[in-house]
Amino acid sequence: MTKKFLKLKIPKISLKQFGKKSFASFLILALIVGTSFIFPNTANAAQVTSFQVLLTREKAATLSNQTILFTVPAALAANETLLLTYDNSTGVPAAFDFEDIDLSYDTTPDFVCDTGDTEMTLAAAPSGTTMGVVDTSTTLITFTNGSTTIASGSEICIEIGTNAETGVTGVEQITNGTAGSSTLVLSGTWGTAGTGAISGTAAMSIIANEQVVITATVAPTITFTVSDNTIEFGTLSSSAATWADNAGGSTTDVAAHTLTAATNATGGYIVSYNGATLTSGSDTIDVASLTNDADGVQGSESFGLGISTDGNATITTGYDHNATAGSRDWAWVASTTTTIITETGPTATETFSAYYLANIAATTEAGAYSTTATYIATGTF
Repeated sequence: MTKKFLKLKIPKISLKQFGKKSFASFLILALIVGTSFIFPNTANAAQVTSFQVLLTREKAATLSNQTILFTVPAALAANETLLLTYDNSTGVPAAFDFEDIDLSYDTTPDFVCDTGDTEMTLAAAPSGTTMGVVDTSTTLITFTNGSTTIASGSEICIEIGTNAETGVTGVEQITNGTAGSSTLVLSGTWGTAGTGAISGTAAMSIIANEQVVITATVAPTITFTVSDNTIEFGTLSSSAATWADNAGGSTTDVAAHTLTAATNATGGYIVSYNGATLTSGSDTIDVASLTNDADGVQGSESFGLGISTDGNATITTGYDHNATAGSRDWAWVASTTTTIITETGPTATETFSAYYLANIAATTEAGAYSTTATYIATGTF
């Protein structure tokens, strides 16, 4: 028996019959469908700009304040979040909280965190216009917005550590990781109401030691001068006071010589003297101790010293030779080192005028009287 087979005829459709336009449309459609499987649609995050992280220390394993600045390409709406994620070489302390951080914004970016920025109120959780801040791990800080709106294009400033001073001063700081490049990544839902969440990555250079110790030495100095090493009273009188000078004595109150002193000593300097009273053999003239007295008591023995200054040094009580004649003091302590001038800090050259007063009694022994006064300036370094 002969077998018969059913044959189907499929008509051939030529390109000419299909049409050039229809074929082109078919190819475009195929490309669109195919591409949709290979490259699925994704929401691209908007990158922040001018992203920088300023550290107060870049030494590895060292506490540091941070100032974080960036400009946002999208607005912040209610309930959106911002995440700061550090790599594993950087640590957020466990005790860190919202009091250790400030967040402010400036609608006109100037790349500076300053008093013109608008400070956000922060707390442990968002409420109204208050933003919540949570340290969720050793590498993550999460901000959750309340109802505050921050416009697109605003500059954001985040201060972490002791430089966070809004409300209370921060205590906890970020710990730098090991030496090498450390990163901070921005993420979260900030900006999702617009073109997609903002994002950004900044690198921080962490090195073994970023500080340079610079040393210098300032040599200690002190200068001291005495303008005249020989002065004289001349012949003394029991009826009138006499002042020493370098020309045989004076019947008026004049300076016999000057002293100058200067030092860079932290504690300044003192000037002291030591010398016997006026002496002739075994005879002496009594020392003075006169307060608010211009010329002592005529007819009574007294030998004394008074000091004035053109600067701000302190003249020891009993030796102050003020500009007002009636308020002058005179004193002499025989053969004892006695301080007469004190300066408490570094000072440029100061000039002191030294005055010497002598009175004698009618019974003062005749003779050639003299003494040697030794002046010493001592710096307090």
